[in-house]
Amino acid sequence: MEQELLLASNPHTCSEIKKEIPTVQSGEYNIAPLAPQFRGVSVKVFCLMNDSHQLEYVTLPNKNIGNYPKRSSIDCGYERPYLPITAVGKDGVTLYQKIRIIPSTMTVLRADTTFTTGTKKEPHTFGRAEDCYSSVVDCKRRGTFHIDTQGTGMKFAKDLEWTGDGYASKVNSVTRTHDGAVIDLVCGGWCAGCAPVGDMVLYPNGQDIQS
Repeated sequence: MEQELLLASNPHTCSEIKKEIPTVQSGEYNIAPLAPQFRGVSVKVFCLMNDSHQLEYVTLPNKNIGNYPKRSSIDCGYERPYLPITAVGKDGVTLYQKIRIIPSTMTVLRADTTFTTGTKKEPHTFGRAEDCYSSVVDCKRRGTFHIDTQGTGMKFAKDLEWTGDGYASKVNSVTRTHDGAVIDLVCGGWCAGCAPVGDMVLYPNGQDIQS
């Protein structure tokens, strides 16, 4: 729940809120990030308030999910409902409820899985698709990651790209809809995947102004 605060200043971080009101609890607050692309723009973040540290997260109203499928086709022929022995236990889904950001740049800390649920023992890093489907490079990949920042007032750059890492890895497709606020990635390899090229940086979404 968003909390209304009477602050003497316009906070840039959750730590500034905590410093001004030491008794403040974790919750949704408005901050004015110092990132240049957010100059003059207020955004809503979830502040994880502890005595030792205060961290910023963006709450995701819609499903953001990675899926490492439990199926394989080593020669891109007959599909099997299981993984090769080297990938056993790596399958599963990761659902993100919140993503951690650095307010000074609005970069996502992709490895922070604090607010995730799912069945994958080692959760997906945010924005990474992976599988262990086939060793044939030309074979279609099955790993997916669905990004949806609608309702946050933010989105990722339209020129954000992904690249494969690992054996036989390949970006199968990157599809953008809703003016780029929704991204569907299909990628994988032979126990490999794809990750964003460079940082995942958020920008204001003019088509999705928060109330």
